[in-house]
Amino acid sequence: MTTTLSRDDLRSVAPSIFARQPYEAMSQRYKFIGTDGVLDIMDGLGFRPVQAVQSRTRIAEKHGYTRHFIRLRHADHLANPTGQEVPEIVLENSHDGTAAYRLHAGIYRFICSNGLLIATANFGTISVKHAGGKDFESRIVDATREIAEHTPAAFATVERWKQIILPRKTQLIMAAEAFALKPNESIKPSFLLTARREEDYTDEEGRRDLWRTLNVLQENTLQGGIQGVRPGGRRTRTRSIRSVAATIGLNRGLWRIAEETARQIAELN
Repeated sequence: MTTTLSRDDLRSVAPSIFARQPYEAMSQRYKFIGTDGVLDIMDGLGFRPVQAVQSRTRIAEKHGYTRHFIRLRHADHLANPTGQEVPEIVLENSHDGTAAYRLHAGIYRFICSNGLLIATANFGTISVKHAGGKDFESRIVDATREIAEHTPAAFATVERWKQIILPRKTQLIMAAEAFALKPNESIKPSFLLTARREEDYTDEEGRRDLWRTLNVLQENTLQGGIQGVRPGGRRTRTRSIRSVAATIGLNRGLWRIAEETARQIAELN
């Protein structure tokens, strides 16, 4: 059974969720709506928080207002999840004006504890402005339902990608594109293809399916820990991504790389 986060858990890892007013520098036109109130709405729809992250800031006064995101999973997928992946909704917000409310469609892969954000032409992210109003709750509910309605299509995409076997050459192209999202002079793009567990190993000819390749690239890009060498010759390891904005941006960028790879292969066939 997946462990959900209590309000105390959330408060310890992402205190900005519980801000009671916006950052002092915000204009009077900014409509404050606390994230914890949105969590109450999502809870009423059956979605429970399973992870939360808050961006760091060098401005001490902004610590309780910075951008944060919360991964939420429906109660139906908590007790006895089936399959290797489950759908999630990721809630993003800030109280310092750096982000509107955004709901992202996500997929969580149990094997590697990764959460990928979906970025397609038709759905993936829905923004809900800090406009307040009596219809705010209904807009959150509508956005949640819209994302949930597209879940079957997202999982159908995953199943198609599991059937697309990539030769080493294509994987290297994907790695170069992933590397371009966050360049690091201490490693080579091919390092991002290193599997961390047996389930993600390539076959004897270096082949691997598109879905596993995407997950390997995502894990290595976001979690870091890849050994490299600095220009001066000193050994180092890549760092994990801690910024909320960077995490979301990289996730969506990687998904688009996989989409484009699948499209190109389909055209060739």
